[in-house]
Amino acid sequence: MQFILKILGLVYCKLLLLIDSLVLIFYSQRHEKLKKNILLVRLDAIGDFILWLDAAKRFRELFPERGHEITLLGNRAWTSLAEKTPYFEEVWLLDRHKFLRNITYRFKMMKKVRQAGFDMVIQPVFSREFLFGDAIVKISGAKERIGSQGDYSNINPWQKRISDRWYTRLIPATKEPLMELERNAEFMRGLGLADFRAGIPELLPSCTIPVDINLKDYYILFPGVSAKIRQWPLSQFKELAVRIYQNTGWVGFVCGGHGEELLGKRLVQDVDVPLQNWVGRTSLQELAAIIRGARVVIGNETSAIHMATAVSTQAVCILGGGHFGRFMPYRLEMEAKKILPVPVVHKMNCFGCNWHCIYPIPKGNAAPCVTKISVNAVWDETIKILKRENYLLI
Repeated sequence: MQFILKILGLVYCKLLLLIDSLVLIFYSQRHEKLKKNILLVRLDAIGDFILWLDAAKRFRELFPERGHEITLLGNRAWTSLAEKTPYFEEVWLLDRHKFLRNITYRFKMMKKVRQAGFDMVIQPVFSREFLFGDAIVKISGAKERIGSQGDYSNINPWQKRISDRWYTRLIPATKEPLMELERNAEFMRGLGLADFRAGIPELLPSCTIPVDINLKDYYILFPGVSAKIRQWPLSQFKELAVRIYQNTGWVGFVCGGHGEELLGKRLVQDVDVPLQNWVGRTSLQELAAIIRGARVVIGNETSAIHMATAVSTQAVCILGGGHFGRFMPYRLEMEAKKILPVPVVHKMNCFGCNWHCIYPIPKGNAAPCVTKISVNAVWDETIKILKRENYLLI
């Protein structure tokens, strides 16, 4: 069965490449431009985008507004945030699911990129994807096509051998494990910003907190995560909520994205402390505003933790070992003026597995490196914050 699925996947991959080739054959670039057009391609997740903001703000130094126009092609999951930043003239959104599954949609997006006539295309993503960013770089027809040497996290070796040739320049990337902020800095230095050093990204929410949230003191729990293997048990979130309420008297807000509503509903059930379920009820901008107003954010390793740091809210991250060191804990190359997120870890020898767990995991359960993180361990880091900020009840 696995062999059949692999063959079908290969056939579908070739079909998409054929569709892309039709765009190359039948559509040409337009060239009636007064400024040099730059396309930045960034199609990864919300957290990746937030971490990249530290680098994104510096592209104007490489490509001054006077002679350049910068367009960002981004994942529609976060483009509403990108549109509020001053770093790009245009932000184009791409629906990843439709781009991979809907041939008509893919053809139209490729045609749009092709006919825009970009002079330069830059994909600053370290873990490149063959049928996403790499394919778009190829179809652009830009004279300069720049990317990272990258790794094999999201791409097969045979795919990478092919797509490496689609670039005119691949910026060297050290094989030494780097935190994502450091990796972004490495890329920017390779582009020409020799003085660039990794710092904390900044996000300025453009929305106000919803009127229904009229509390001065509240905390946020983020029980959701993109994969069950990384999700701390809800029973432990419930126990943590009780401890926070007993020591502060605060109301807790449960937040998360669309598709996690049931998870939020289950968390607020059967808990004898005030918890409000806001899962799926906010836009991304509203969520950023709610996080900015919170005293502390506690959650799994998700975009919420990075968003909290970017809006200067203290965060506690329940951190498994699959990507340990890649996105968390934070490592900077300059002095931090903000408080960094605090990781809580149950250390195991198998860390760095890229979430290919070596242990048998019952369906729907998390990996042992996550489930073995105790409530006491998370509470110990949380109460340090509460004590430092004098938030505890007397």
